[in-house]
Amino acid sequence: MKKRIAKDIFHSCLSTLNCLRITLIKKNNMIKHAKTDVSGLVKPKRRITALIAVLMLMCLSSAFAQGSKKVTGTVNDATGEPMIGVSIVVKGTTVGTVTDIDGKYSINIPAGDKNSTLVFTYIGYLKQEVPTNGKSLVNVVMKEDNQTLDEVVVVGYGVQKRVNMTGSVASVKAEEMTTMPVANVSNALGGRVSGLVTQQASGEPGNDASTLYLRGNKNPLVLVDGIESDYNMINMEEVESVTLLKDASAVAPYGLKGANGVVLITTKRGSNSQGKITLNYNGEFGWQKPTNTPEFMNAADGLRLKKKAYEMDGMMDEANAITEEMLAAHEQGTDAYPNTDWVKNYMNTSTSQKHNIVLNGGNDLIRAYVALGYMKQGSMFSDDQYYRRYNVRTNLDLKPTKTTTISADLGLVFDRKRTNSASAESAMTNIYRAKATEADVYSNGLPAFQSSIGGSMYQTIYGGGEKRNENNYQNISLSINQELPFLEGLSVKGLFNMNRKDTHSKNWNVPYDYYVYDAANNKYNKSELQTDEELSQSSKIKAYYTVQAYLNYANSFGDHNISGLFVYERRWGGTKLDYSARRVGFDVLIPELNMGSKDNQYNSGTSSAEAQDGFVFRVNYDYAQKYLVELAGRYDRTYQYAPGSRAAFFPSISLGWRISEEPFMSDINIIDNLKFRVSYGKSGNPVGNPFQWSPTYTIGDGYVWGTGTQTTASGLYESAEPNPYLTWESVLKANAGFDLSMWNGLLGVEFDVYRDYRKDKIIVPTDDFPTEYGIKPSQYNAGKEERYGVDLTVTNHTRINKDFSIDNSFVFGFSRDRQIDIAESMGTYSIPRFRRTGKSASQLRGYIAEGLFASQEEIDNWAYQSASTRPGDIKYRDINGDGKIDNEDETIIGRTRVPEIMYGYTLGIKFKNFDLNLFLQGTGHSDFYMGQDASGSSDRGVRFPLENDKPREDHINSWTVDNPNPNAKYPRLSTIEGMNYTTSSFWVVNTAYLKLKSLELGYNFEQRLLRKIHVDKLRLYLNFYNLWTIYSAMPRDFDVENQNYNAYPQQFITSLGVNITF
Repeated sequence: MKKRIAKDIFHSCLSTLNCLRITLIKKNNMIKHAKTDVSGLVKPKRRITALIAVLMLMCLSSAFAQGSKKVTGTVNDATGEPMIGVSIVVKGTTVGTVTDIDGKYSINIPAGDKNSTLVFTYIGYLKQEVPTNGKSLVNVVMKEDNQTLDEVVVVGYGVQKRVNMTGSVASVKAEEMTTMPVANVSNALGGRVSGLVTQQASGEPGNDASTLYLRGNKNPLVLVDGIESDYNMINMEEVESVTLLKDASAVAPYGLKGANGVVLITTKRGSNSQGKITLNYNGEFGWQKPTNTPEFMNAADGLRLKKKAYEMDGMMDEANAITEEMLAAHEQGTDAYPNTDWVKNYMNTSTSQKHNIVLNGGNDLIRAYVALGYMKQGSMFSDDQYYRRYNVRTNLDLKPTKTTTISADLGLVFDRKRTNSASAESAMTNIYRAKATEADVYSNGLPAFQSSIGGSMYQTIYGGGEKRNENNYQNISLSINQELPFLEGLSVKGLFNMNRKDTHSKNWNVPYDYYVYDAANNKYNKSELQTDEELSQSSKIKAYYTVQAYLNYANSFGDHNISGLFVYERRWGGTKLDYSARRVGFDVLIPELNMGSKDNQYNSGTSSAEAQDGFVFRVNYDYAQKYLVELAGRYDRTYQYAPGSRAAFFPSISLGWRISEEPFMSDINIIDNLKFRVSYGKSGNPVGNPFQWSPTYTIGDGYVWGTGTQTTASGLYESAEPNPYLTWESVLKANAGFDLSMWNGLLGVEFDVYRDYRKDKIIVPTDDFPTEYGIKPSQYNAGKEERYGVDLTVTNHTRINKDFSIDNSFVFGFSRDRQIDIAESMGTYSIPRFRRTGKSASQLRGYIAEGLFASQEEIDNWAYQSASTRPGDIKYRDINGDGKIDNEDETIIGRTRVPEIMYGYTLGIKFKNFDLNLFLQGTGHSDFYMGQDASGSSDRGVRFPLENDKPREDHINSWTVDNPNPNAKYPRLSTIEGMNYTTSSFWVVNTAYLKLKSLELGYNFEQRLLRKIHVDKLRLYLNFYNLWTIYSAMPRDFDVENQNYNAYPQQFITSLGVNITF
């Protein structure tokens, strides 16, 4: 380079001298005059020096004038459309720029360097290096990156190229998840990645997060940017990708917390846009209504059904009390004879909205990503009940030198959930209990009292106080990465993180007025709910601190590629404050603790601390990216167990063989990549309550002391015996799979088969201990379980022409468990049909239904059930053949509620300026017993419709004397609860489903129109969420996803949105 510059200066000087000589000859008189002027100013000895200085300045000026050359051009995609924001850098330099709204660029390169190369990069497109060859015009057509060979995937404590990975890892990009208008990440994952099952227990605003089951294991470890965090508070717009680590090799860096799998959420960072800052706004407004609502009979029809039941039960006095005049009055719906539709009154349409503003950009020195988000979800009950969330995220990357990177991240979240005195669960319970024959609000607007719920539904929804829950979340990270110059590929990194969450709740309940109609006197008598004012308040502050120290190495020696990672991590913190207080009775209705009565005060407070540290290592080696080996592990220490049992080592090994790189595969051009993988290792799971290795003491009172005049006092007693040998569960994980890519990314397949063997599971003693023993026996490690399954992912990208492309993906996951040792009592183990060992956990047990009795003769010839058995009742299988139905005939009647199978299909179509995104989600191999909620404690009235006088419309299909159908949907109609309503397979429903979960249609405005208003991109879109349940065997009012008795239903959401970039 130095020689080239000197040569340029020499030629410039020579050219200048030639010009000067010609000028002197042609303009001799002028030169003489110039000489005269110069000789008058300088001495003869200095004339030559002055002349040389002038020549030198002229030479340098000419050289610098020729020191750079402008190169311009246009960057288009394969369809000929100009591309905005493509990064262009002169290779080997920091000189760069980006394309403008027309896809044009201009960049200065060294003029004498005819071999300069321009590097063009853009997300989702292949990098292109184009030599300038002395040209001043260089146009480029970018090609889409249809292959995943160079894709970089986030893994534990780092990133890896997918082509070199030997572990089982699945990932999903943000653009796939943001087509669903959900409030949290967990609801966007089910059916998007193989091996993951999600269950959404509620659709309530602010409480609608899904439970995750990764390869059947509940609640995997979730980290946000490498730190354990409350991930469901993250704004979806901030998420770059979500990665699932599934096998031993992938989870090994997380040691004792990796047994249930690991989910890594990575947030977006600023891009190097050569100084250009982009401003993006994305806003949505939606209308939401319940997907499933119960269809109860109106008052008159319900009473007709009850009258028929009384008649069939032989209770004629009760049947005759329901007169035709009464039924006609209820059909009219008067204050004296109401006809209330509780579903219509309280399960209404509500609204939702979200707004996000993002600033993104940077240069070689600094890159920044700044996001502001606001979201509001309304409640179907009333407008003043809602959930609001505010998000702020700032991710900064500073590169003061070529070898130093400093990153500073800030995440702030504030949310508030507000309801009135009734929670969502209690409101749903009241909807299922309040009778159609009870008034809601009288014709004059006064709120009525309902004896079925012990209060006024209207007042609990719109009055009676309020409940407010707030969370304030702060996450701060600072890291420094330094490449070390003395050894190529070696770097160190340090990170500090502070993660804090403040939770505050305030529940204020006040008495409310209600009215009871006196039909005889046509009066509305006022009453007040007989309860005192009550204020409950609590605050909890949890803070955790994490430090990480990294040593990274990566280098290549010919065909030998080696990389290594060593990390020391320490995490400490806990609950700094956890207090709650309650006051009952307020003379002045101000909801503050100091305004409450001094009597009946309740105060409670506690705090706790914990710590854990570990040493992580990972070593990767490959030969020519063909033969791959990875060794990984973690040595962990935790506070939970006895001092001698607090540390353990969790290693793993994985191997890979890229058979597509073998010479004998070179002629098979259709295969881009074919890799086989195997892994084996050990991971852990911390179980049991902390400090069970130490005796547990409880404060008791009522102890009698002294002789003569005795007194009572409080004291300590040992309530649970210790177990100093208690430790974590350990899981041995084995995995085998392959990755296949064909036809330049047209088809991709990932397949895994796995087996997890879990031992040292916590066993809770079930044996009876005499009262004299005095304390509870300790838990111990003895349980054993295995889990096995398969994961499958199939992807396709088809570009039909420049205007038309199609993307497909299908994911499938199956997982099943088997209990090997659960310390089962001999009472059940000795009877095969009762035995739980060797079977899947949480299976349903009860009687096997064989249909309905068609006649008394059939009852007489069947096993004895009860004296009240009649035609139309459910008949049960006599398993042990003893001629009677009792608990000896109970057996397995259904599978677990958690699906063993979850699958999903995603379709993306782009046609000119239009785009369509469709997502189907489904599950299989799960059952639900309709007669109970999750705790088995309540019934929606499906089995026994007249218990709360809340029959459904389809209870008209019950067996009756007028409808003696042995295949009737419901058994004999009766007001008496008998054996028809005991636990049996008659009430077990297959909860497999297939849903059109999301459908989005978008339109991108043409750039030629946007240029006039100085806009880079503008997209309008229409989205439907929970659009259509294609298949489900569940009754209409049971959402197949959230099946709990009093669950707030999921919502069908229609959203209009705009996405604009400046």
